[in-house]
Amino acid sequence: MVLRMTAGLIPAEELRKLQFRMNKLMDELGLDALGSKYIDELGRMQKRMGDLMEEVEGPNLKKGVIRPLADVHETEEALVVTMDMPGVEKQDIDISVVEDELQISAQRKSETEVNEQDYHRRERTFSRFERRVLLPASIKTEEARATLTNGVLQITLPKVYVLTRKRIAID
Repeated sequence: MVLRMTAGLIPAEELRKLQFRMNKLMDELGLDALGSKYIDELGRMQKRMGDLMEEVEGPNLKKGVIRPLADVHETEEALVVTMDMPGVEKQDIDISVVEDELQISAQRKSETEVNEQDYHRRERTFSRFERRVLLPASIKTEEARATLTNGVLQITLPKVYVLTRKRIAID
């Protein structure tokens, strides 16, 4: 696992399929015609579905990229970020901190092969994970550490402490 210090999955594909099915149904039923008394409501529903897709995918999310859900827990000493990365090997994960943002990217590759008498099949899958998390506190990047156990990535980021407190008088 590479830890560079430099400057529960969202079903976007399912929503995209639902939106496609709704559009197809509207066409099949002729509800896209101007004469339909439900066209305004269906148009609003279609627009809301598009807006929902933008919320889920975000403006910069590429097609086919999984955005894993992240739990961010703050203790007195550190920020702890936990996310599920099923089937990902630690050497395929890249973690970096840029200013006040934690950036995680990973890829999962797998290959299966079946050989039977006159039947041969080889399948390969590839998934890409990307996530950015804004950090609510300043951290000590040089003391950050990460672990991957049973597909769960846990990143511990020790917080910077302000040891001196200076009272400011009002003029």
